[in-house]
Amino acid sequence: MSKQQQQEAAVARIWVLTQPTGGGRQEILRADVITSVSGDKDNVLALRSDTRALVSLAVGPGSSGRRKPLPTGFHVSFLQVMDEVVRDTVDLDKLVMAEWVIDKEEWRWVVQDIEDLAPREF
Repeated sequence: MSKQQQQEAAVARIWVLTQPTGGGRQEILRADVITSVSGDKDNVLALRSDTRALVSLAVGPGSSGRRKPLPTGFHVSFLQVMDEVVRDTVDLDKLVMAEWVIDKEEWRWVVQDIEDLAPREF
């Protein structure tokens, strides 16, 4: 298997948790269907290649205002985390998701092994 084929296979084993907006529902999608990513202080959006739909990967504070806006370049941070996960993926499928860390009052991308997830957390 070529290096490119290995990377494509690794990306197919990475899953990304979406954040619902406007009454939508949360989804877990395969990373290999993400074709572009954009972001600002309110959202990180990804374009799906399979449906051509935009999905939100991270949502800023909204009207509640308890969370800070997304940091500048948070969408670039997502790509960097994806690159790290592709390099580190061995035998376990991974889930990547945005997380607001209350005690640190900051946003971060979190990577977890799929087998370690508890369904009730979602």
